[in-house]
Amino acid sequence: MSPRPSEDVRTQLKEEVAAAMKKRANQSAEAERLKEAAEAEFWRSIDGLRQRYYGAQTDIAEATKYTRDHILKQVKRYTSDAEGGGTQ
Repeated sequence: MSPRPSEDVRTQLKEEVAAAMKKRANQSAEAERLKEAAEAEFWRSIDGLRQRYYGAQTDIAEATKYTRDHILKQVKRYTSDAEGGGTQ
């Protein structure tokens, strides 16, 4: 059995692991923020497109493979966020 490393080496290892975990958490949070921003931008653009002509939402549903109901709910979700929290 090999001898245990010194306390200094073990402490340094623990600090490096903690730093790696913090970096991972920060990058995960940033990725989540970017994903949410992309979703919001996508659904806001879909909102404009679905109002182009009568039946556009059906055509969007066919193109995206989302249901019309899902499209409506997501558009309401992301456009009400931009307007300050929805209807009153």
